[in-house]
Amino acid sequence: MSDDESAGDTGYQVAAKIDMKTIQEMDAEDESLQKYKAALLGNVGDACSPADDPRLVVIQSLHVIFKDGDTISYENLHTAEAVQAMKESTAATPMRFPEGSLYKIKVVFKVQHEIVAGLKYVNKVSRIVGGKKVKALTQTEMLGSYGPQEAAHEVVFPRLSDQWEQAPSGMIARGSYVALSRFVDDDKQTHLEFEYSFNITKK
Repeated sequence: MSDDESAGDTGYQVAAKIDMKTIQEMDAEDESLQKYKAALLGNVGDACSPADDPRLVVIQSLHVIFKDGDTISYENLHTAEAVQAMKESTAATPMRFPEGSLYKIKVVFKVQHEIVAGLKYVNKVSRIVGGKKVKALTQTEMLGSYGPQEAAHEVVFPRLSDQWEQAPSGMIARGSYVALSRFVDDDKQTHLEFEYSFNITKK
């Protein structure tokens, strides 16, 4: 993870969007290219473009997987009620990260309607000091680019099996924190924003 999503302007220009219908109709006479697009994009039908849901990315669940075997899960994050419940429940009973604990994050989400480029998870963490929020760090994890499909995508990070995030250790690190997380893409469109509280505790 990088420490800040706004480390400077790299000059990178986001390519213009092309809708799914145009992509599917391009080079219609090239059979091999059509097969390649079908393999890449899958069967893009009504299930991937629900008329009653204009969202491009639907976050379904978030899981904190500890190396010692425990898992904290938050389901149904595609509803505003679940996002609010997560904020309220963790404010009342914060998630617990024992100092030095190793963990991964798993995100389950669905992409619909069109390709989403450069989807990333941005997590801004603040420490609670004297009842006030003091910015601690910003973490960014690139999830990738995805086409619409009926099945949900699952991303676990850090991605390498032998790599884990590690909670900080020591008396200075222990305390109460609040985080604001966003799923945002290259077009700077925020697909979900949620808040949660956690404590770093002594083992």
